Amino acid sequence: MRNKIIQYALPLLAVAAIITAAVYIKHTGFSGRETEHLLSVSSSPQTTASSEDAPPIPLNSPVSSLPVPVSAPEEIKLSPAQMKEDLDELVSTLVQVHPRLIDGWTSEEQLVIDEAYNNIKQAHTLSEFYFIADTIVILLHDGHTTLSPSPVQRILNLPLFWSREGLVVKDKRGQLHPGDIITAIGGRSIKDIEADLKLTIPAENENWVKSQATSLLRTEWFLQHMGLVSENSVSIAATRGNENISEEIELADPTGQKEYNPYPAHNADFTFEIEKDRSLGIFQLNTCVASEEYKSTVKRFFDEVYSQGIRNIAIDLRNNGGGDSQVIEEFLAFTDAAQYRTFKSVIRYSPQVKQQIPGSPDSGVVVNEAVLAKNILKSAHPFSGNLYVLTSPRTFSSANWFALVVQDNKLGQVIGEATGNQPSSYGDILGFQLPASGISYMVSHKKFTRPDPGRDPANAVMPDIEAYTTAQDIIDRRDAQMEKLYEVIGQKQTKGTAK
Repeated sequence: MRNKIIQYALPLLAVAAIITAAVYIKHTGFSGRETEHLLSVSSSPQTTASSEDAPPIPLNSPVSSLPVPVSAPEEIKLSPAQMKEDLDELVSTLVQVHPRLIDGWTSEEQLVIDEAYNNIKQAHTLSEFYFIADTIVILLHDGHTTLSPSPVQRILNLPLFWSREGLVVKDKRGQLHPGDIITAIGGRSIKDIEADLKLTIPAENENWVKSQATSLLRTEWFLQHMGLVSENSVSIAATRGNENISEEIELADPTGQKEYNPYPAHNADFTFEIEKDRSLGIFQLNTCVASEEYKSTVKRFFDEVYSQGIRNIAIDLRNNGGGDSQVIEEFLAFTDAAQYRTFKSVIRYSPQVKQQIPGSPDSGVVVNEAVLAKNILKSAHPFSGNLYVLTSPRTFSSANWFALVVQDNKLGQVIGEATGNQPSSYGDILGFQLPASGISYMVSHKKFTRPDPGRDPANAVMPDIEAYTTAQDIIDRRDAQMEKLYEVIGQKQTKGTAK
């Protein structure tokens, strides 16, 4: 059964938030409704950008288009009765819709919910209430089930990247230089902050927590919640080798200035380039959009690959947060894969599903077992060379699926960093809005199991060939994953020549 993708566009609480969210979606992707089935050549000449607009605000998934208040969070006070109305609605919806709650909450989870109700006995600002409600949502450990972010007010103008070494400065700001390792923000150690982040950001693994945190830790409302702001400024402590550096940065309005992106990205949703000297075609897919333009671009990509005798192709998913999984089926239709195993899905139906997806039943659970799907070829000369997938912690939802289908079916190799999604996870979101606060939120109504369940449990799609961006890479402006891809291809070519 093929469900059409349904994506929600949310007008956030302020114009600045709308602009910033759009920038984030463009550059880091977002997760949308995965279809159950499995399923860019440049659509126009583009110049690869090694920078991204800033600061982005994390959006884990599309959200409802229902209207929301336009006031800033601190200007809205919610009464206990209003907050109770919202918590009642949130808890009820989660219980009725989410697959994990078919048997309800555990006793430990119910204690957390009770505590949330205890915390609304006095009036709170919208931002304060957001974090109270968040304590319930985060119990599901589902990166797709989230509350929408508060609006961007002022921001911390400090571009950040989380590497294995720690939280790294991306661009020079005052005394802070690219590659500096941040040790404390607002007087709190990064280790201490990281522990709180895991209790605040809905996620299935720490990769997604850290990826989202590099944006959230730059927004005033989040910094205030974490207790990191003092007199409208944030103190930063960092190290550079054996040297200790400190900087005080005042919160300021967003400027939209470009910032360095460790995962260089075109501005288009999908694009491709051919590197003839390396016998390499790179298809960059920044958002999973199975449009007619995407389909024609994929065809032109493989036509170029065939006409130029290219023996290696790479799908760059490092900035892709998801969308429509049909992109996978369409891409593989131009390869010589005879068949591949799909995902198993458990679909939970409810009145909410029926309302948002016409034709659906209003109750029940349906299990669709994984199948060995025949690859319906769309080319008389399907690609038979080496297939690679580039991933990062930003790789999420349908993009995570893409990497999994390739890896679990042994169609190619994954190069790069662990993804932001578990291989078997929840998804296919419905959008809602709380009645009193106007906070929009998303809830998964399906559970997906990876094509090769024998490889579970796993917290992420782990790369077959590791290539993690380091602080030195940030300093050198070096694309670690692309360089590793070049190295792998070069080694294969050398072995082929030796034979």
